Amino acid sequence: MAGMADGTDGGDGGAEGSPLGRVVDDDTPRREAVEWAAEALREGGAFEAVAAALAGRGWSAEEAEELVEAARVLTRAGRGVVTREGVVGAADRYYRRGTGRWFVGMPMLGAAWRLLHSLATLVALRRAGGGPATKKR
Repeated sequence: MAGMADGTDGGDGGAEGSPLGRVVDDDTPRREAVEWAAEALREGGAFEAVAAALAGRGWSAEEAEELVEAARVLTRAGRGVVTREGVVGAADRYYRRGTGRWFVGMPMLGAAWRLLHSLATLVALRRAGGGPATKKR
């Protein structure tokens, strides 16, 4: 490697000791801040208020917004958010269950089984709010 990010040559560190002694742990404070923000959101805190609290703790406004976004993603399930990923994952599991059986080689049984799983998938998607959109009148 030609050079490290801090401008050193990547050697053994000379008088400073090990090169690992210069490594800065910036992941732990960030992870702890995301966990704190997620807990604040679970307790009902508003996104803007949590971001302002993080900014008050020394994070820049941009960093605070990024931390709140990461916490928002972590708390989706607890807030009852239905995501496209969750709905598609459920449909994919139903499809794989319906097509991966021994009787897929038997056309009539395989077709009936896939039909049943298609109906079950439709029911599950409608319960999750991911069914076809209906037009309001």
